[in-house]
Amino acid sequence: MSNSSWAPNETASVIFAEETWLQGALLSNIAYGMQLTLFVMCFVTLVRKMDRHNFRRQLFLLSFICVIFTIGTLFMGSQAKFTQQAFIEYRNYPGGPSVYEEAEFANPVDEIANVCFVVGNWLLDAFLVWRFMVIFRDFGQGWLAALTFFPVLMLLASVALGLALLIDMTGSSPFAFVNITLAYYVMSLSLNVIVTLLIVGRLLIYRRRMARVFGTKESSDYLNISAILIESASLYSIFAVLFIVPFGLGNSLANVFLDSVSQVQIVSSLLIIYRVATGKAWSQSSATELTTNPSTTAIQLKHMGSMRFATVTNASTAVDSVMTKNTGGISITRDVIREKDSVV
Repeated sequence: MSNSSWAPNETASVIFAEETWLQGALLSNIAYGMQLTLFVMCFVTLVRKMDRHNFRRQLFLLSFICVIFTIGTLFMGSQAKFTQQAFIEYRNYPGGPSVYEEAEFANPVDEIANVCFVVGNWLLDAFLVWRFMVIFRDFGQGWLAALTFFPVLMLLASVALGLALLIDMTGSSPFAFVNITLAYYVMSLSLNVIVTLLIVGRLLIYRRRMARVFGTKESSDYLNISAILIESASLYSIFAVLFIVPFGLGNSLANVFLDSVSQVQIVSSLLIIYRVATGKAWSQSSATELTTNPSTTAIQLKHMGSMRFATVTNASTAVDSVMTKNTGGISITRDVIREKDSVV
């Protein structure tokens, strides 16, 4: 008996939809594993570095990571149970698992995932806007207010659309309300992409200035490429584009990324928080530190010649001069004036 005779009697499009749903569920497990690892790393680091000077900040970050990790775990658990229902418990549902998953979005198990997805998205979008404000704070209050006006406005619009989406999904699938669903995803994605590009641009400008002054070999924890990508949450923006484009086109390929997009957003935020916890993230004083840090502003004089000492003495004073060879057009002289054998 050939393997082809074991295949279900379904159309190619249905089979493809089921494959993408299952692949998306498996991919979300990888994203959750990264989330779990980063949560433990952030928690341990924040606790270890907590003291009376940063207690409030560390406590806020600890609370935040616990909340988003809880949301991510609830989302992961409910999605796993929902996938189990579609492929095992109710596999004889008319049309197969893919039809079940689209038609039964409103069942209690998947409602937990829906709420976690939207609420987590709000919190993480707000977190990214906060990081945007931190990185652009040195612009001054007036410019900062102008720059954050549209991101904040988009965040409020995302919250409103998310509420509308949750209300609609209480009785049906988001695929039945494509206009609202797509509007919500596009608004959230637009917010992340715009803020990501602005943060990347800001950090690249600082990187270019540092390279111009101190040379291309000068590195900084704030300005290397990996730091810029993490600080700007580029990972989530790229992944969200991979989801929203096929979703907008009505292609089942979107299912591969649907279950993971929320987990990837949490991973992106935890990466930023880990840099904050280890003291490598951009802070309100980073711009000042980059221009005043001795490790970046020290001038090194290389290939200095041999040093000679000369003493010139007259009746009342003695001048000890220490001079280097004139190498490369640079000479350094240090004079010590003594009067009556005492140093002034």
